[in-house]
Amino acid sequence: MNPTLSKLESMAIRIPARESARFFYGDNVEGYFEGFTHSTARGSGYWLDGQPLFRDIAVHDGTRRLPHETALRADILPHAIRHFHPTAVDEISILHRRRAVAVCIQSPRRARIGAELLFDAGAGAPRLEARGTDFLATFPGHALKAGIAASLGVRHEPAAPLNGQPSLAFRTRCAACRLVVYLAFDSSPARALAKARRLRDENALAAHARDIAGLLSRSQIATGDAEYDRAVAWAKLSSVFLVTEEFGKGIWAGLPWFKHNWGRDTFIAVPGTLLVSGLFDDARDVILNFLRWQDTDPASPTCGRIPNRVCSATDIIYNTADGTPWLIRELYEYLQTTGDLSLARRTYPQIRLALDSALERETDAEGFLTHDDADTWMDARIEGNRPWSPRGNRANDIQALWHNALLVGERLARYAGDPGSARRWRAAADRLRANFTRRFWNPKTRRLADRIHADNRRDEKVRPNQLMVLSIPMIEPLLDEEQADLVVANAVSELLFPHGIASLSPRDPWFHPYHHNDAWHHFDAAYHNGTVWGWNAGFTVTALCQRRQTGLAARLAGHLARQILDLGCRGSMSELVEAIPRRRGRLVLSGTWAQAWSTAEFCRNAHQDFAGFHPRLLDGTLRLNPHIPSGWNALDARFPFGKHAALHLRFRRDGKNARFTFRMDGHPAPLELQFSVELDNRRYAFAAPLAPGRPRTLSIRNGQAILGGKTPIPGERLPRIKPLRFVRPVLDQPPPCLQRKHALQTLIESGRVR
Repeated sequence: MNPTLSKLESMAIRIPARESARFFYGDNVEGYFEGFTHSTARGSGYWLDGQPLFRDIAVHDGTRRLPHETALRADILPHAIRHFHPTAVDEISILHRRRAVAVCIQSPRRARIGAELLFDAGAGAPRLEARGTDFLATFPGHALKAGIAASLGVRHEPAAPLNGQPSLAFRTRCAACRLVVYLAFDSSPARALAKARRLRDENALAAHARDIAGLLSRSQIATGDAEYDRAVAWAKLSSVFLVTEEFGKGIWAGLPWFKHNWGRDTFIAVPGTLLVSGLFDDARDVILNFLRWQDTDPASPTCGRIPNRVCSATDIIYNTADGTPWLIRELYEYLQTTGDLSLARRTYPQIRLALDSALERETDAEGFLTHDDADTWMDARIEGNRPWSPRGNRANDIQALWHNALLVGERLARYAGDPGSARRWRAAADRLRANFTRRFWNPKTRRLADRIHADNRRDEKVRPNQLMVLSIPMIEPLLDEEQADLVVANAVSELLFPHGIASLSPRDPWFHPYHHNDAWHHFDAAYHNGTVWGWNAGFTVTALCQRRQTGLAARLAGHLARQILDLGCRGSMSELVEAIPRRRGRLVLSGTWAQAWSTAEFCRNAHQDFAGFHPRLLDGTLRLNPHIPSGWNALDARFPFGKHAALHLRFRRDGKNARFTFRMDGHPAPLELQFSVELDNRRYAFAAPLAPGRPRTLSIRNGQAILGGKTPIPGERLPRIKPLRFVRPVLDQPPPCLQRKHALQTLIESGRVR
């Protein structure tokens, strides 16, 4: 087997007979394919131009139809879905960036093999025309046409609908062991047919496998934990499958309901989807695409903001306080990863408009960014009116984002030669930081408020947002070391279950244990009031690693890896998990079945937290601060940065002895490597130049470290910490929300919630 296919085969998620598991693939243009193993046309199929068209196949082994229901096994692969039958194997591939499908059928014996191509009933029964040895299909209910070209001569044969879906059946004219059929879609019949023929002649199926393997090889993580490594690779790929050009370059928030460009979701997902994967051109295009929709109307109350959501050129909304500072953060992270100062100069006028507009319109006398109750990521409203989880007018995560945005603005202003703006934004950041602890920190309870009311009362509901105050800052923190430790301990002690972190403490009277419990409450009542969000695990792992709780972070990541590989849409992550498992500990997934920021954050944690890579090209440095779990005795990683550069890390541990090797290639000049790691309650740190093609090694033996075989690196002894633990997800008695129907909604609508 060639190396490309070997890599892809090693990622197979194997599904046993009769188990119907969901999967999806994106084409990275504007379409995606949803299906289920061992089921024929159960998923919605291949969505193109906003509606499903191609649905599935059934294979012929020369004598009989073999539907997927009878398959012995199914493999979900990065490049294809494969079903194994007793006498044949079939594969479906959604070709990368082609708006096309390849169907491959293989038989161990020569026979007149073939396939039935199933199309969506809503598109209508296809009309087929022979065009030489190839075919053209048109549909009364869909504007696209399908060119059909096969690797061997085939004959069209009549076929009845299967599972309610119209079909086109093709079989080889002569006995064969392998057949590939290409379906290419286009609004033009001539282009659809020409594209299908070109795909066949160019062996596009093999090129597709190389493309998918190439996406995975740009960055790599191998820890020796096979399941975790496989989950990271799948998370990376599933995240990339949601990159789209439907409304300009963007990232769909989630499937099937959030197939739009959402500002907040997009920029939370950018690091784990595009930056750690080395897709820097796509990251640049996403940033520019959102900035072209910036509200520039000086009379508008949202002047300076980027959109919260883009559904079309005329359906754009700006109702979010955090979308714009998230963009500013990820613009800065992109600049530090690539060194692309041309984008800094190009976007600076828009960043200046965003910061100055917010300072003028949305900032109070203490420097805080004020906002409405539902303008944070906890944005659900009761029928579009009162918020289910009010967090106005100053939420802690919004202030962390705003403080970071001002500091980024200061640096961008200096690059742009605008010292006046730099001084103004630095002064605003300092004012906010000086007031943050006074307003948000309660010295008596030693807790951080989730928000500050308009009348300056603290809301001390225990929510996970406090951990973002630690994970968001890229330049300066908002809390001191002791406060940071307490924030993590407080959040973990009430919120962190093995399957994720709850959006509200079970001790809170607003806590909802189940997302969908329609007899008692609307599902949005639970949305941010207890339900576990997959993406929240990302900043939780970051905060745990920062505070030396790497063991708990690794256990959480291990549970998430099993969710990715074994639950729901395989290879991806759902939007939500219900806070309290149902009978026998069964986790109930909810929300979208594939959510971009969920998998993106899982992938980001692997690269930025456990492996610890943080390029700072604007400062001429590469920061490498791994947090290596005690169970990992090996780590091999490739971190892309710059234009075509990469940092390679190799780590091996044997008892108390360890060895790190660092190698850089593809960068034209040396960079300073700033390295820090904690092993066996000692911290080893150094800063040294790293030249292209000249590796460095750090060897640790019995607590003594040597850099390059000659330079001693003293190990700082660290105080031992008390390990934190998961909360046991138990519902001892019905919470208030289950003691009376619509309890929270009644309370909110009564006006008694302040």
